Amino acid sequence: MTGIKRDAAGEDAARAPMETDLAPARRMWTGRQIAVLALLLATSVCSYVDRYILPLLQEVIKLELSLSDSALGLATGPAFAMFYALSGVPVARLAERFDRRRLLAAAVGFWSLMTALSGTATSLFTLVAYRFGVGAGEGGGVPTSHSLLSDHFPRHQRGMAMAVLSMGAPIAGILMPLVGGYVAHVWGWRAAFFVLGGAGLILALVILVTLRDPRVEGAAPRPEAANFRTDLRWLFGSPAFVWLFVAGALMGIGQGGFGTFLPSFLMRVHALDLVEAGAVLGIGGVVGVAGTFIGGYLADRFAGARGRSYPLVCALSGATTGACYLGALFQSAWPVAFALLIVASCTSDMKTGPNYAAVQNLVPARMRATAAAVFMIAATLIGSSIGPLLAGIVSDLTASAAFPAAFGDFFRACPGGRAPEGSAAMLVEACRAASAGGLETALKLIALAYLGAAIAFYLCSRHFAPHEDDAA
Repeated sequence: MTGIKRDAAGEDAARAPMETDLAPARRMWTGRQIAVLALLLATSVCSYVDRYILPLLQEVIKLELSLSDSALGLATGPAFAMFYALSGVPVARLAERFDRRRLLAAAVGFWSLMTALSGTATSLFTLVAYRFGVGAGEGGGVPTSHSLLSDHFPRHQRGMAMAVLSMGAPIAGILMPLVGGYVAHVWGWRAAFFVLGGAGLILALVILVTLRDPRVEGAAPRPEAANFRTDLRWLFGSPAFVWLFVAGALMGIGQGGFGTFLPSFLMRVHALDLVEAGAVLGIGGVVGVAGTFIGGYLADRFAGARGRSYPLVCALSGATTGACYLGALFQSAWPVAFALLIVASCTSDMKTGPNYAAVQNLVPARMRATAAAVFMIAATLIGSSIGPLLAGIVSDLTASAAFPAAFGDFFRACPGGRAPEGSAAMLVEACRAASAGGLETALKLIALAYLGAAIAFYLCSRHFAPHEDDAA
């Protein structure tokens, strides 16, 4: 440990310009902080929209490309998450050393290009290939953004700042059905990918022209970076980070499974059409904004000297979200199920800001981008890879087992989960019931991951304390 500690006096001197500038505004943000956060938030919204537009449109894509739920789980889970996680670490190491403005603009531009190309997909292979690209680009966005934000906001402001940055997910939930869903409804699903990809390319140019890196300008310290192996030893030698890592993986399983298949659940089980399902997601996005603010406020308000409130707010989020999702899945009455799903949308987003702030507060300044990237391996490579794929496989297996043997094999009788056009009413109903029941069972299993995450976050809180770099 002594080999990786930095000289405290030298570090205090390096931090002085930034601390002096922000000290009078511990509760109120400066104009520059707001401007930077707004641009990083726009980047986050772009990321989440491009990530989740496929789950929104997958029922239409599934029919056109004749895909199974397992294939959809592959395209939305491992195809995205594998490259998301693998690209995050090398980009994070670059972000510890070079101009983060250029890195972020390049990442946004690349994933937006891959999103636009997704509109040209003609098979599972080409769709997966483009999703690889989206994941690779977005993987560099999170650690770079989090590192930039941490240089602009001191520790006691980071919970709310990260909460605002994390509003990208619920805002994307609002915009996605309004923009992507509407464009797909009017001009087709391919046009939706083209429009969203083009918007992202414009954003990349704005980042390149307007954003500034405090380290390059000398407004934030440029700490001496250690080698990657040393940083990994520090991270996994910390019990608090280990439990954060476990919690992130379990949360990723839950969010990956529900994020991918909730629109399909609404359409199959409760007979909503694409526009209606999009509206439910939009309402969930609105209440998610409220949940994000509530989580960030509570974490900052009750942080104290050790900052245990950051993982504890996440534990509360996981427990309530898992309970609400399970309640909705066991409820056949749509009004009650709808209410529980909306509450789950709120509580699910409560954890996002405190979760990321906990990672940044826990580690030395020299490895903030690296810590964010390693944490995202848990949330994406492990969590978001397993969640959609597990849900898809369980859904297919359960549907196949429940499908009446008299109609033959489920996958042949019900291509894309539906009976072919012109089929007998009994076959249509058998396909519908098997497809809906299989997905319902799969999501009940996935909901348990939220409860496991709540336990891991609580265990993290028992070891949690901010790093001495962030003692202020």
